[in-house]
Amino acid sequence: MDKESMQEIKAVVVSALEEFFRKINRDKTYTVNQIAKRLGVSHATITKRIREGVIRTTSDGRIAEEEIENYLRKGKKSAEPLPNL
Repeated sequence: MDKESMQEIKAVVVSALEEFFRKINRDKTYTVNQIAKRLGVSHATITKRIREGVIRTTSDGRIAEEEIENYLRKGKKSAEPLPNL
């Protein structure tokens, strides 16, 4: 196998692994306290964002990894309210 083929295979494997780990993280959920600590804000701030609809929660009140990624991507204060999951 030549060097170019090896690089192509490596790129495909890396891409597949990145997608795999994104999917794993997407299924993780956290408590309000865990998210507050992770983002360096108070429990009250996260609770307020949930009440405002800026951060959505699951039916059991937990926050999905994907939701936090969306919140951070949109900008903490500029995220538009969304209905809870």
